[in-house]
Amino acid sequence: MQVFLMLFDAAGRVVTRNELFDECWGGAMVGDDSLNRAIGKVRKIAAEVAPGFFEVETIPRTGYRLTGPILDAAASEQPVAASQARWSDRRTIIAGGLAGAAVLGAGGYWWNRSQTDRSFHDLKLRGRESLAYGDTPVEAAEYLRRAVAIRPDDAEAQGMFAYALVGWANSVPTNVSDEGFRQAKQAMQTALSLDPKEPHARITDILLKRSVLDFGATEDRLRAVLSEYPDNTFAMKHLWNVLQCVGRSRDALEQVERALRVDVNSAANNYPRAQLLWITGKSAEADRVIDEAINLWPNHRFVRFARFIIWAFTGRASIALAMLDKKETTPQNFPDDSVRLWRINLTAIDQPTPKNIAAARDASLSAARKSLTLASWGVMAMASLGELDAAFELANAVFAVETRSSQSARADPEAGTAWRFTPWLFIPATAAMRADPRLQPICDQAGLTEYWRKRGIKPDYQIGNV
Repeated sequence: MQVFLMLFDAAGRVVTRNELFDECWGGAMVGDDSLNRAIGKVRKIAAEVAPGFFEVETIPRTGYRLTGPILDAAASEQPVAASQARWSDRRTIIAGGLAGAAVLGAGGYWWNRSQTDRSFHDLKLRGRESLAYGDTPVEAAEYLRRAVAIRPDDAEAQGMFAYALVGWANSVPTNVSDEGFRQAKQAMQTALSLDPKEPHARITDILLKRSVLDFGATEDRLRAVLSEYPDNTFAMKHLWNVLQCVGRSRDALEQVERALRVDVNSAANNYPRAQLLWITGKSAEADRVIDEAINLWPNHRFVRFARFIIWAFTGRASIALAMLDKKETTPQNFPDDSVRLWRINLTAIDQPTPKNIAAARDASLSAARKSLTLASWGVMAMASLGELDAAFELANAVFAVETRSSQSARADPEAGTAWRFTPWLFIPATAAMRADPRLQPICDQAGLTEYWRKRGIKPDYQIGNV
């Protein structure tokens, strides 16, 4: 509504994206996805409810402007310039016309409810948009924290708050994450007490119990949520992550495409599509998708990482290496030790001399002692270089460390089978490992073999799909 009204006030003038962010979001740090979604909704309403009455024109790399008969109608009813109109005058114009029905919804609802209600719905909407953006768990949690403070009896707000807190807790060091998990569990329980079927709370429960749920149980619970809430893109996201982890990349891509049908303008739905297109052998299409995503969401850390990883392992290591030269292009989820390791490994991939390969092997083996993430990146680099002994040494180290740490998982103190994060075993860079018999013990240890046996299926690489 606010985006539409600002364009309406401009009376055909181009309104820049920065102006829209400042006025409609009050300077809050929101991603491009929020504006893209708002523009998309206005256009959808115009097409469905008021065809030909107004259109939103995109001015590339600048902003938007409103065109169509609605501007003529406004001028005929209101002699004062639209840019100087009072809210009461604009309300009369819009509420009395088709645009009022389209954009404002149920008559004067937006205008008549209390300020408290308006604040709650605004905070809840911003929280949802931040969650959908997929890169701002702190922002989402703060919006939703304020929302549930106003309406603690709203099950959906409590469920989304719990989900946002889990995202935040998983992105911070262990010494500060425990409180986040505790609050997430409390909000989840509140949501489920209000509505036992609340989907975001049920997803939160799955995430909090991932130390005791294997791949199959996780998949089944996510599919149960989707059976009742088929358009819940958050459940789809975690389902496609599971499918990637068990080597079902084609099925994962189908889930991403399903999510895109629900929300095509979401960064969180577009970068996984690019990654999975690359994984399933469609590199040219992957490039097109990730290039579009970079143009739309250049500061989204996972979009940037997807661009980086595709370049790194498609014969363009030198371009990926150049991304590390500037802060504004380095993937945001790369701390200094990650940047150092990637520099060494990409140099070897770009120029595979014996000296460079030896340096990459030594650096990867050393880094694996510090971090499971560094170890998994080392596996990818070593496998792509044909250094399979080092790749398997690193992979075995990953699961040895995970087996020990799973007994004291942060999210749940119960001992059990940890939810392994194994998608890197099924990407093009590690293809040589999948042809090596040494992969089988890793699959056994990670719970993959048992998953495939119980489901009566084979991963893509065993049936020749990927």
